[in-house]
Amino acid sequence: MLKQLFPLGEFSPAATNEQISAVESALGVRFPEQLRALYKECDGFREDKGNAKYLLSLTNEDSIGSLMSMTEFCWTEFKETWPALDLTPFIFFGSSAGDEMWGIRWAEGNEIIAFHHQMEGAYEVVGSDIQSVYRADYSRYADEA
Repeated sequence: MLKQLFPLGEFSPAATNEQISAVESALGVRFPEQLRALYKECDGFREDKGNAKYLLSLTNEDSIGSLMSMTEFCWTEFKETWPALDLTPFIFFGSSAGDEMWGIRWAEGNEIIAFHHQMEGAYEVVGSDIQSVYRADYSRYADEA
């Protein structure tokens, strides 16, 4: 499905069930079904217009990080600056064209947020369906043209 939405995107090979389970176990969470389905398609991808990392690799690090490292970072680092901000209900899986990190509420899987440190201790709910969030962000490129 992702390759149909983003035919010019850069896709990594699919993640295995074992890779997904290992990350879930390490983080102590269960991925929402829509996130699990994306990783079964590919273990990370970049869109073609702005090169945003819409889906981080589970564990392979690049200049942005991985789902594992980004989630652990968000769970711990921002607490020092904004003690009232609790990002532990979210798994951070990608980033937008505007460099916001996207997270999905892991327990329910029906709330996707955008967070950037410039939001000063707050986050914005951007949707409930990952692919709809991708489409909305990708349309920003058309608006800029």
